[in-house]
Amino acid sequence: MYTRALYIFTLVFCLVISGCSTLGFFDKSSKDDLERSKASIAHLNDQLVDLNKELNTLKKEVQQLKEEAQKEEEEEEAEMEEDSLTGQTGTVAEKQIQEEVIENKTEKKKTTEGQPAIEGKEIDIKTLKVKVLSGNGKLSSAREMSKKLIRMGYKVSDIELGPRKDFTVNTIYFASDYQKVARQLAARLGGKTVCKPLTWNSIFNIIVVAVP
Repeated sequence: MYTRALYIFTLVFCLVISGCSTLGFFDKSSKDDLERSKASIAHLNDQLVDLNKELNTLKKEVQQLKEEAQKEEEEEEAEMEEDSLTGQTGTVAEKQIQEEVIENKTEKKKTTEGQPAIEGKEIDIKTLKVKVLSGNGKLSSAREMSKKLIRMGYKVSDIELGPRKDFTVNTIYFASDYQKVARQLAARLGGKTVCKPLTWNSIFNIIVVAVP
């Protein structure tokens, strides 16, 4: 009887010791798993923060690209509008010149009458290739001179800004064999108009640099 009770006590004691060891093992394993889970969650949070930063950076870059594209589009529209206005201005100027020609045919005939003859071969001023340049940096000076020449009977083929802006008097540049024609034009323009030979190649016979 005593031996049997001792046997049972020993068996129960072994079971208790084994259960405690098992619980300790599982408890330790649970703590390790918990620590690993916490570390994994922290790592995922760090990755999420980094991804949010990258996303914000990409959003800023996209917004900047949109603004640059919009700015380029606005500049292109402004250039197109400016070109359109320039073309309209040129068309109006051409119409004004044509109207000047039509309205002043009679005046042209009267102006050419009584002019002193040029020595040597006479040149019809209608056949001259005349270009008018602005000598003060303003295209309006060239346009006014162009209208004046048309009223005199000359045919103006082109007008534009001159290479310099510091001309002080009207200057007539003439090609070879057109000196007499240039002097006649200078006399008709009056004032301090001067004549100079062309020193560069040009398709024009006469180039007038106009100042106010």
